[in-house]
This record gives sequence, structure tokens and C-alpha cells, in this order.
Amino acid sequence: MNKNSLRRDFDSKPSKSRMISAMSLEGKTAVVTGFGGGLGSAIAVSLAQAGCAIVGTDWSRSETVQENMNKVKEIGQKEPLFFECDLMYRDAIGEMCRSILSKIPDGVDILVNNAGIFERFFFEEKPVESWDKEIAINLTAPFLLSKSLCPPMKKKEWGRIINISSVVGLVAYTKTVGYCASKTGLIGLTRSMALELGPHGVTCNAICPYFLHTQIILPVLEETEKATGQTREEVLETIRESCPTKRLSTTKEIADYVVFLCSPAANNMTGQATPIDGGYTMV
Repeated sequence: MNKNSLRRDFDSKPSKSRMISAMSLEGKTAVVTGFGGGLGSAIAVSLAQAGCAIVGTDWSRSETVQENMNKVKEIGQKEPLFFECDLMYRDAIGEMCRSILSKIPDGVDILVNNAGIFERFFFEEKPVESWDKEIAINLTAPFLLSKSLCPPMKKKEWGRIINISSVVGLVAYTKTVGYCASKTGLIGLTRSMALELGPHGVTCNAICPYFLHTQIILPVLEETEKATGQTREEVLETIRESCPTKRLSTTKEIADYVVFLCSPAANNMTGQATPIDGGYTMV
């Protein structure tokens, strides 16, 4: 597999000629958690290109966060806001939500619960502390953020909540007990919220990606390399071969689907958990 094929799989640089630009979200404000990561960056950029003002959150104001803020600024939309918040802590989430609503009195229109962590342990070896962390960040935080930020959406009778789950929320793997439980729970949360918020003009959907070339999967790749003696490229090739499309999704493809879910084209779509996985969960 040559370098061009790797770029095809993983390049998330936004394209300037995009059909998605027709799905205007002008005048909307979107909160994106996990703003410092590769997927968070791609989602923020795609939403900004569609016209959204961006509010980013992450556990620290890193260099990557600043780089991602600059990417959003370059699009020419409203300057992004950023809030530092460790989603492990409930009080911190509440304080951040109050700060967001004080800056945006009319409330935000879109919430993308993208932040997540993944710690690999066999079930019997899983530390309780690791379990608590994954449940707190991957499941409890989206619940608390949605609970705090959805009232203004209901008042305006328009809102979008998008939860980034995983194919692991649909199928199980070994050494993913906390991640699997939290991502499966996130799908259940999505469906329950969709039932209650639907009559108020607020939709709630989940996206279930397969492997993306982001920081969260690096431990999996490294562990597989050591266990099998394969090179990084051989591991990636095995993963690609597990998909009918024989390639992995890009962060841009996930981000563009987020924009679709926020667009008028998805006005009557709610409670769905959509795999974007090259057909992996089909076979």
C-alpha cells in the first residue's frame, strides 16, 4: 500500500469545493466537545464552513486547541469561543454550561458530544478508576451537557444534539469493556432523548465510526504491532480489509455527516445510530 492510499484513508484537510456548503447553517451556534482532537477539529471546521459560530471545549488549552481555533478563524466565520473543562467532573461541566449560556444568552443551537477516552483492559483486570473515567467522560458528560444546553433549543423549537458513539456501541470487542459499555449506553441515551425532545423541534442522533486515524486508536495499533509482529502499515491493511469498501473513513466524512444531521435535509431524522464504517458492521 503506497503513501497516496494512506492519504486517501486519513487526510482530513477540508476541501474548498464541497456540496456540503449548500447545507447552510448560517446564524447557528455549535458546541463541539473534544475540540483539541482530530475528529473534533474536523467537525468544528465543517460546521464553521456551513456558517456556524463555534464554541469549542477540551480539558486543556493545548497548542492543538489553538491550532484548531486558527483553522476555524481562517474560514472567515465568527471567532470561536473556547472553554477549558475536564468532563470527568460534574461540577466543572455545570460551571462551563453556565459560562456558555452567560456568553450566549439565547442558547446554542447544536451540541456535538464528541469527547471520549478509551483505556484497554481485559474485563477482570479493569481498574474501577478506569471504568469510572470512561463512563464519566463518554456517557455521563453527554447527558449533563445535553440536559443543561437543551432548554433554549426547546424554547426556540429548533436544536440538534449529535453524540459520537462508535461501532463498539453496536458490536463488542475484547479489552473494551468500559468503552463498549459507555458507547452502547450513549446510543440508548440518544434514543431516549430523541423520544422526549422530538415534539419540541430538537433532534438527537448518534454516529458510530469504525477506526479513524486519530489519537485514540494509537494504543490499539501499537499493541497489535507488538502482539503480531506486523508493521503499522500491515496492521492498517488488515483493518481496511475487514471493510467491504477496503478503506477507512476520514474524519472529514464523519464531520460532513454531522453537518448533514444539522441541515434541513435531516429535519425529520432522529433517534438514529448510524454506522460510518465502510460496511464493517454489515458483514
